[in-house]
Amino acid sequence: MRHEKVDVIFQAAIKVFADSGFDQARMDEIAKEAGVAKGTIYYHFKSKEDLFVGLMNEGVQKLIDFAKRSIKRYDSPTEQMQALVKSHVLFYVENGMLAKLLLSEAFGTKSRQHQFRMKIHEYLRLIETILRRGAETGEFKVKHVPEAASAFFGAASVVVLQKLYSLEESELRQIDEAVPQMIESLQHIVMCSIKNSPYL
Repeated sequence: MRHEKVDVIFQAAIKVFADSGFDQARMDEIAKEAGVAKGTIYYHFKSKEDLFVGLMNEGVQKLIDFAKRSIKRYDSPTEQMQALVKSHVLFYVENGMLAKLLLSEAFGTKSRQHQFRMKIHEYLRLIETILRRGAETGEFKVKHVPEAASAFFGAASVVVLQKLYSLEESELRQIDEAVPQMIESLQHIVMCSIKNSPYL
C-alpha cells in the first residue's frame, strides 16, 4: 500500500512544477507546499528527476484508468471510441495543471522522454485495441492503426490544452461551458476519419 505522504507530495509537486517549470523548481519549495520535511521527499524519491518521473507515470496511469472505466460500459467499438473522446476531454479538464505539466515538461531529458513514451504507449495501445476491433467488425476503416491512435492522442490533447491556455486563471470556470463543444467537435473529427460509413 502506498504511503499517504506520496499523494501529498505529488499534489504539491504538480503545483510547483507547473508554476516554476522543472528546471527552476526546487525540492525545498515542494516540501514547503506539501507541508513535509525535505527529507520526507527524499525518503520516497531519490531526486527531483525521480519525483517528476513518478508523478508523470502516476498521471498517465490515472488517464488510462479513467479511460478504461469509461469504455467498459459499451460493447461496440463506435460507442467505445466516442466514450474515449469524452473521457480524454474530461480528464484533461479536471486535471488541467497536470495535463499542462505532462505535455510541456515531459520532453526534457532523455530519461523523461523515455519514461513518458513508455507510459503513453500503454494509453495508445488501448486506443489501438478499439480501432482494431472496429476494423474487424467493419465499423471502422483504418489503414494505419498506430498512426491513427497517435493522431487521436495529439488532436484531443491539443484541443483541450489550447482552451486551457487561452483562459486566464480568473476565467477557468468557463472551461466547463466549453466541454460539450470540445467533445462534440472531437467526436465528429475522429469518427468521420475512421468510420466505414458516413458519420454525421
